[in-house]
Amino acid sequence: MPPAPSLSPRPRALAANRAPTARSPFAALSVLAALSVLSVFSALAAALVPAVPADASASTEAAPAATGTAVTTPRTAAAAALPDLRRTTSGTATFYALRSGGGNCSYPAPPAGGLYVALSPAEYAKGARCGGYLTVAGPKGTVRVKIVDQCPPCRTGQLDLSRAAFARIADPARGTAAVRYRLAADPRPIGRLAFRVKEGSSQWWLALLVMDHGNPLASVEVGQGGRWRPLVRTEYNYWVAQDPGAGPGPFTIRVTDVRGHRVTVRKVRLSVGALQRSRVRLY
Repeated sequence: MPPAPSLSPRPRALAANRAPTARSPFAALSVLAALSVLSVFSALAAALVPAVPADASASTEAAPAATGTAVTTPRTAAAAALPDLRRTTSGTATFYALRSGGGNCSYPAPPAGGLYVALSPAEYAKGARCGGYLTVAGPKGTVRVKIVDQCPPCRTGQLDLSRAAFARIADPARGTAAVRYRLAADPRPIGRLAFRVKEGSSQWWLALLVMDHGNPLASVEVGQGGRWRPLVRTEYNYWVAQDPGAGPGPFTIRVTDVRGHRVTVRKVRLSVGALQRSRVRLY
């Protein structure tokens, strides 16, 4: 099996308890006053990070020319949730530049606009966050960034943004900034799903990269003999079938994200290195 690609060196800018029941009018007034104060603090905290879009049902589109028919199945319950990044987190941000490619997530190129982020090893979670988006708020404003890379020396709570993204939320001359961030839910606009078969793949070993899915992925499966076979996620964001492989193709692939959106794409070819763009979106 081909080894996982190594991380390229990256230059860095710098490095509840329940309230008691009121038993008198005075106690009731005290409880109401406390609740009012809590509401004010909650509103102030929410203002730092913009609201994310509400859930949207997956949509069905025409069959793709390159990858064959694509159908959308009904939404399922949320799978493989990432609770720590679904809550707003306080931390710090620095910035860096990708030297080539799309980072440890193996994307062929950085996202359009150059708005991306590398996560600490704990938050990168062995590739589980690849392709998702963070909403990041700093002293100057808010930016949405795509998760494309891992930052090995970063501590949990430290983000390494692209320079373009950092400039949206703070002055780059400072080199670092206090931020608040969380995982974006159903970020829009979302592209049509795309696939790339890794070099070295064959009927005996398949490595498949899924791109433009919006939310982080929970699972990727290949249809075989009337059943769905789960592929194994790697730290470099390819999904692998081995011992045995998935055969010569073409393949029927089912993709599910962490919010339960699911689509099935048919006729994904065993075409090494080629970008295969479908006409279906996850939501």
